[in-house]
Amino acid sequence: MSERLALVTGTSTGIGAAVAKELLSRGWQVVGVARRQARFSGNYQHLALDLSDVAGATKAIERQLGARVAESGWQRIGLVNNAAIGLSGRVQNLDAQELSRSFELNAVMPLWLMGFVVKRAKAPVRVVNISSGAALRAFPGLAAYCASKAALRMAGMSVAAEVEKNLHILSYEPGVVDTEMQLATRSKSLEEFPWGETFRRYHAEGRLVRPERPAADIVEFLESDDAERFSERRLQT
Repeated sequence: MSERLALVTGTSTGIGAAVAKELLSRGWQVVGVARRQARFSGNYQHLALDLSDVAGATKAIERQLGARVAESGWQRIGLVNNAAIGLSGRVQNLDAQELSRSFELNAVMPLWLMGFVVKRAKAPVRVVNISSGAALRAFPGLAAYCASKAALRMAGMSVAAEVEKNLHILSYEPGVVDTEMQLATRSKSLEEFPWGETFRRYHAEGRLVRPERPAADIVEFLESDDAERFSERRLQT
């Protein structure tokens, strides 16, 4: 089943790493994109890129992956937009450059990557955009994250409405997952991020989800033959 190719962002840790590992175990060829190196057994290629550097990342991806995605031998191509930054802080304290970086990583590059794959793929395409409750609900201290995740959700809906053939998109909310982003969020002061107390309680009570659980749902969708053009799902706990 090596005729299946997946592009997964943020494969150095967390959900991205778990998705890459699961796909490789199922015989997929995987291209991972992350700033830090990631190594897996199997047919894995790593691109060490900072996706918030839009100009540099897009040029590198086009140069290194454009021809590969366009090959006619693929049976399916998957894209998992997982990489994100959870910039926390009250709106009056947000730095403009960090705010721009948040949107570039959380929304701009995922939307560009959807277009990049759709433009070249000759096989059916499955896209999973990692969403969040923050895409639907306002959290004090998370204005940048909420806004950029809401933008990604709408981007997926718009792409699905625009591209009518051989494309299915899932906006997937993994719940509260035990990742580096979650650790960083818990470390913020309650003054900056009032919701931190809830996440600290989840951690203390052992209620954080292991990355392998959402990874299984994501891979199931990538391999599915029956899917709506656009759908939304949350990890069932």
